[in-house]
Amino acid sequence: MFVFALSSCKEDDPIPEYEAKARLLAGEKGASKSWKLVSATVTYDGDTEPFEFDACFLDNIYKFTNNATQDYEATEGLSKCNSEDDAVIESGNWSFTADGGMLIVLANDYTGSDAVLFSYFTVPATVTELTDNSMKLKIELDFDGEVETYNLVFASN
Repeated sequence: MFVFALSSCKEDDPIPEYEAKARLLAGEKGASKSWKLVSATVTYDGDTEPFEFDACFLDNIYKFTNNATQDYEATEGLSKCNSEDDAVIESGNWSFTADGGMLIVLANDYTGSDAVLFSYFTVPATVTELTDNSMKLKIELDFDGEVETYNLVFASN
């Protein structure tokens, strides 16, 4: 009976989906990982078109840390959208739903910069793909019954 109890707790037991996703998003416990937005589309009224960002926005860095508080921080890249902006333009915390299907980023400290991302998208994002090198998120915003769907593609930095 004792041998059975020991064998039921193996190191190779599968980890919960949200923990696996956390490692892909932010690295191993205690580590952090950075991402850059590489493209986006928006769909509304049945039409899909590219969602255009200024070049200064596309070099921003989104860092997720796999620590006890699951810290999130966005910083301006080399080209600032506004020369008056702080280097850190938004920060807060992140989490996954238990099934790992939704990413929740609470950017509760932001500077008011036009270059913020998760301060604008204040709803959970559906994770459509997450690998070591690529992250795809789908965010739906409802504006008085008119839904806009944003598909964001990130690459690890």
